[in-house]
Amino acid sequence: MIAACDRYRYALLGCTGHHDNCTDNLAAAMAELGLAAPECPSPLNLWMNIPIGPDGKVSWGEPLCKPGDHVLLRAAMDCIVVMSTCPQDMIPINGAACTPTEVHYRVVD
Repeated sequence: MIAACDRYRYALLGCTGHHDNCTDNLAAAMAELGLAAPECPSPLNLWMNIPIGPDGKVSWGEPLCKPGDHVLLRAAMDCIVVMSTCPQDMIPINGAACTPTEVHYRVVD
C-alpha cells in the first residue's frame, strides 16, 4: 500500500539533510552486485501496519508483530532479494519510540 520511502518523502516530513531510505538502500545493495534497478519496485512491507479506513484513507499504525514473528518465502525462480529494515524514525510506523528495529533472515535450500 505504501511505496518505498525516498529522499522526497523525508523532505515532505521536514528532513533537511540526508536520511537513510529504502529506495537508496535498494540502489546501494544492487550496486554491490554491479547491477542497477531501472526503477524502485513497490516493496512487500511484511511487518508494517497500514490501516485503510472505511473512507479509504490510508494511515500509518504501530507494528502489530512481536519479536519472533516470522514469514517463510519460497522463490520459484532465480532472483535477487533485497531486504531493508525500515529506517523511518519521524513517524511511529516502527513503534511509538520511532525506533527502527533489526530484521534477520536466512536462506534455506
